[in-house]
Amino acid sequence: MTKRLHLSLDRLLLTAIAVLIGISGVFAQAWSSETSPLPAPTGFVNDYAGVIDPATKQKLEGALKGFKEKTGVELAVAVVKTTGDRPIFDYSLAVARGWKIGSKADDNPSALLFIAIDDRKYFTQVSRDLEDELPDAIAGNLQRQYLVPEFKKGNYSKGISDTIGSYIATIDQRLSGVPAETPAAANTEQGGFPFFSLVCCLGIIVVIALIIWSNRGGGGGKSRRDEDRWGGGFGGAAGAIPWIVAGGSGGSSSDSSSSWGSSGGSDWGGFGGGGDFGGGGAGGGW
Repeated sequence: MTKRLHLSLDRLLLTAIAVLIGISGVFAQAWSSETSPLPAPTGFVNDYAGVIDPATKQKLEGALKGFKEKTGVELAVAVVKTTGDRPIFDYSLAVARGWKIGSKADDNPSALLFIAIDDRKYFTQVSRDLEDELPDAIAGNLQRQYLVPEFKKGNYSKGISDTIGSYIATIDQRLSGVPAETPAAANTEQGGFPFFSLVCCLGIIVVIALIIWSNRGGGGGKSRRDEDRWGGGFGGAAGAIPWIVAGGSGGSSSDSSSSWGSSGGSDWGGFGGGGDFGGGGAGGGW
């Protein structure tokens, strides 16, 4: 009798251990930091919560596509209703790695703006090769400046659009060697006066320079080098305007809502296959 009882207890213990091992295996697989819990992406912007309006999504797709073509930096957006019991940091890191955002090359700068609407949380995962251009502190400040106020008002499309615009402006400034400041012009609804003033001032300077050059009777190569330097300086200043950096098709800067991202984003070929994210980034709630 005692022997049978011991055998029954041993079997029960072995069964319990086997069940625990099975559950642990499933749990570990589900929580893998290398496997995305979301389906394969269909573009740069993937909205599983349905909070981004179609027009904004199209502009974002065009902006991110143009920015990738210009700089090689891959930026992505993912919006879900909730991450469930999983912390948003772990969830977003698994998405960034699982989607393999960024190039396969050694230098593969990339970032993922991840938002959980019902949880009222957000986190931007920044790859190792983009941490110099988009440090954690700056990413956090930009999110608090552009994303949080609009999200509190329920303006999810605008909050996401403005935040991505500020990322583009900041990264482009740093890549261009321009000291990074809070890019007030990244807000696509703040108007075009600052940019218009900048264009007017630069235009006047260029005209004066051309007059001086013509009065000197040419100068060939030296003038060409000077002209190139003027062009480079203007490019750095224009980098602060996200709808131009992103490959917009021109137009008045005051019509930012129609020109930003006008290149379209229909030619989706997938992310580059990188996914080199080490946990850098910033997040919070609203």
